[in-house]
Amino acid sequence: MNPTQRLLDTFNGIATDRCPVVPKIWFDLAARLTGTEPRAMMEDRGLAILKMMDAAEQTGCDAARVFFLPKRATQIEDGRLIEVDENGARLGTIDVSGGWATHLERAEDFSIENPFHVAYRTFRKHPAPRVRSLDDAKRIAVPDKQFWRAEFGRAVETAITRAGERLALIGDCDSATLAWYIEFRGMEQAMFDLMEEPLLVHAVMEKGVEYAIERGKFCIDCGLRVLRLNDSVANMSVISPVLWREFIGPRLREVCEALHRYDPVVKIYCHICGNTLPVIADLAGAGLDGIGPLDPLGGFSVAQAREQAGTDVTLMGGVNTMDFIHATPDQMVETASRCIREGQVNNSRYILSSGCALPPAAKAETLLALRRAAEYITPKTL
Repeated sequence: MNPTQRLLDTFNGIATDRCPVVPKIWFDLAARLTGTEPRAMMEDRGLAILKMMDAAEQTGCDAARVFFLPKRATQIEDGRLIEVDENGARLGTIDVSGGWATHLERAEDFSIENPFHVAYRTFRKHPAPRVRSLDDAKRIAVPDKQFWRAEFGRAVETAITRAGERLALIGDCDSATLAWYIEFRGMEQAMFDLMEEPLLVHAVMEKGVEYAIERGKFCIDCGLRVLRLNDSVANMSVISPVLWREFIGPRLREVCEALHRYDPVVKIYCHICGNTLPVIADLAGAGLDGIGPLDPLGGFSVAQAREQAGTDVTLMGGVNTMDFIHATPDQMVETASRCIREGQVNNSRYILSSGCALPPAAKAETLLALRRAAEYITPKTL
C-alpha cells in the first residue's frame, strides 16, 4: 500500500496495513536533518519544499506538508540575516532561530491591499496594527488560486512528480480564524476584540475564510487531496468554548463546506494546539475529516479525544513534542504504541503524529521510532 492510499483510506475509515506516520516537521528541522543552510531554503522556495520531503522520507514518514515561503533576497550584516528589497534596501532582520519571519523596520512595508503581503503576512512582522476599522477590513486583499498558481504551481508539480508513490503530500490552507485575525491586530488586542469589537472580528475572519478557500482550491487543482487547515491559537488555553463556538466553529464549517463542494474527495484536517478537549465534538461536527494535533501538553490524551470525537472522524497527533528531544527510541515506541491503540477505530481513523510542530532539536532516531511503532501495532498484532 502506498502512502497516499494509506492516508486516504485512514480518513475514509477503511482498514489499512498499518497506521500512517505523519509527524509535524517544519522548515527549521528539515534544514537540520538534511544538512541544508536555512538561508538557502529561504531564498529558494522550491528547494525548501523538496528538503521538507527529504526530511520526511529519511525519518520514515508517510507524508510531508507542503508549505509556502515568500520569495526573499537576503544579505548578512553583523552576523544577522537581513531581508532586502529588489533595490537592495533593508526590510528587516529575519528571525532564523524562530519562525523565519522578517521583522520589518517600517510599518509601511506591509500593505493590507497588497496580495503578496497578505499571502505571506506571517513572514512580515511589525508591531503596528494592520487593521484599525471595518473599512480597513474591507480593504484586505485576498490572494486567489491564480495568485498561488503563479507563485507555486511549478514547485508543487515538481514536488508531486518527485514524491511519486513513495510519499504523500499534504496541502496547506493556512488559517481563516483566530490565527489569521491576530496577524492583523496582534495577540493582546485580538483578545480584547473578541469581547469589545465582535463586528470587526467577524469582518476580518470573513476575509480569512475567502483566503483559506482560495488557497485550498489551488492545492486541490494541483492534485493534493489531503489539506491542513490551521488555527494553532484557537484553543481553550486561550479562549473559552463560548467564544470558540461564536467565532471559530462557524468559519471552519464555511471553509470545509466550500472545499468539499469543490472536490468531494478531498480530506481536511485541522491543526489546533493546546487544550481542545471541550470542543472536540464541535470540531467533529464542523465538517472536518480529521482533528489534530491532540497536544498532550494541553492536558488530555488520545483516548479522551476519541471518547469525545466518536468513531466517524480521524484523529491525528498525541505524541508529546518534547519527547522527540528527551525520550529514548524505545520510550518513543512505547508512547506511540499507546497512542495508536487509543486512537484507532477498526484499524483505521488514526494518524500517528506529534502534538505540535517538532522543535528544531528533535532527534532523527526518535522520529524513526514512530515508524517502528506503526509497524509493530498492525492488524496482525492486535
